[in-house]
Amino acid sequence: MVIDIAQIPQEGLELTLWAEPVALRLPEEGPPAQVRADALLNLTRTSQGVLAEGEVTSTLSLVCSRCSEPFAHPIREAFSVHYQRPAAGAAEEEEEVELAAEDLDTEFLEEGRLDVTALLQQNLLLALPVQPLCREGCQGLCPRCGADRNEGPCACPGPPPDPRFKILERLKGDA
Repeated sequence: MVIDIAQIPQEGLELTLWAEPVALRLPEEGPPAQVRADALLNLTRTSQGVLAEGEVTSTLSLVCSRCSEPFAHPIREAFSVHYQRPAAGAAEEEEEVELAAEDLDTEFLEEGRLDVTALLQQNLLLALPVQPLCREGCQGLCPRCGADRNEGPCACPGPPPDPRFKILERLKGDA
């Protein structure tokens, strides 16, 4: 969904989006997956551009990084992004500028339009966990036989003893 900022009234615009289709390229998948996202969005015109504030919610299908089982991961992410018009001649300048903290939540408008779908996509990706887990205490898979440790212990022996502690075995025998 693309919104022309000239159509945003001076008092602002509130949008409620239900099941907005968003294409996401999740880490474990090849082609982008289509997910549905709900969003409450408040667009306010400013002297430099548009302030977009709101919240996006969705449920993503992820794969656990420990046991490789798929699971549903709910996301509820609040955001605030300032969209501003590019400065005249800014594309020609190649001067290095240090960014301030408030600059990290600033995007540039393209042709006076705001792509709401891209805004939702960015915030869903930012809300993804670094290491998705199906549950807090997931035991993962046995590195030897591949059995799911969440279903019970496997028959594999424990790890071999560290050879550096072999000398201690001899000392224990002298006692």
